[in-house]
Amino acid sequence: MLLVLGTLSLLLKDAGISRSEIGFASWIGLAYSIKVVWSPVVDNFKLPILSRLLGKRKGWLLFAQIGIATGLYLISQTDAGTHTERLLVFALITAFLSATQDIVIDAFRVESNDEKEQGAAAATYIMGYRIGMIVAGAGALKIAASFDWEFSYQIMALCMLVGILGGLLSPEPPHKKQVLGETDLEKDISNQLLKPFKNSRQSLKTKIQNSHVFLYFVKAILSPFVDFFRRYKWWGLVIIAFILSFRVSDIVLGVMTNVFYDDMGFTKDEIADYSKIYGVIMTILGAFIGGYVVNKVKILWCLLWGILLVILTNLLFAYMATQPKDVGFLIAVISADNMAGGFSMGVLMAYFATLINQEFTATQFALYTSLMTLTGKILGGYSGVNIDNWGYPMFFTYAASLGIPALILIMALLYRERLIQKKGAD
Repeated sequence: MLLVLGTLSLLLKDAGISRSEIGFASWIGLAYSIKVVWSPVVDNFKLPILSRLLGKRKGWLLFAQIGIATGLYLISQTDAGTHTERLLVFALITAFLSATQDIVIDAFRVESNDEKEQGAAAATYIMGYRIGMIVAGAGALKIAASFDWEFSYQIMALCMLVGILGGLLSPEPPHKKQVLGETDLEKDISNQLLKPFKNSRQSLKTKIQNSHVFLYFVKAILSPFVDFFRRYKWWGLVIIAFILSFRVSDIVLGVMTNVFYDDMGFTKDEIADYSKIYGVIMTILGAFIGGYVVNKVKILWCLLWGILLVILTNLLFAYMATQPKDVGFLIAVISADNMAGGFSMGVLMAYFATLINQEFTATQFALYTSLMTLTGKILGGYSGVNIDNWGYPMFFTYAASLGIPALILIMALLYRERLIQKKGAD
């Protein structure tokens, strides 16, 4: 993900691409925000050859990993200054395959472990993900500083061999046999969809009702969304709005942080050491703190604290932009920002777990994680234009203010919880 977003932004800057264009290039990250669109396909269909040889999950995993490695190599062979459009196409394809890998890994992890092991499996996954961020952030920057971007992205493509080998050595997880059209929810949805055919020939209605394609569409695509709104009713819209807004402030700011550090005069080695290694460690610490606090305090209050921390730490960047280069202050800002980000993300993932119906884990989890980044990715595309027009201090203040809608919505959800408690007491 970093290799098509944060790290790529620095590659583009070195190639002479403007901040405005770098901001628009961040829209590549929308691939991660719309993965829910094709998650039912990855979750339910088998690839013709690979799945027969390796199994459904391992087949999709190898397909995505080989594609990512190829995409990174093609980026390395493309001059960003003279063939910018071609490079961005390769980055977009890589992001699409990377988002597909995310879908597979989530399902692979859940299916490979029983209920008691899910917590440990998730923690191991997060640790591996953060190590990957160090490699793709600090590792890529240090190699680029010592050699060049071409060699850096070639090494990153080779690093995909770790995941490929891990996938091939892992056993294919067991799958539950999918039975279509048997739950009450599926029957209700089918009856609603077939209402227009009540006056048609019975044979046509029966043919549609028994169609495998129709039954799959109801179970894999419609049921997860209908289930969500049946459980939360119109409050579901408030929850979705909250998810859409929770990480906007963080994502919009994050699009241009590498460019900002470079403009402040920090070297690639300094950015790698303080932001990509030390920063990731602080993120992990923040996530552990969030995981501990969630067990002690109601999760909605934890989400409220997370939003406030993100807003306040984003304002630190606004102050930093008015000061001369100072490594000590950079470390302080990165510490606060990454701990706040880790805390808020850890709490948000725990909140998602409370929203999921385990019958639709893969699709609903993909839905929540897609919505989580969608608004931020869209607005983040204008980050470069905003900086060119406003300057860094005003931009970071604006990014911090984008957390206010989430603050209002979490208060609404706290009010809902109070109503539920009051109703239960009555």
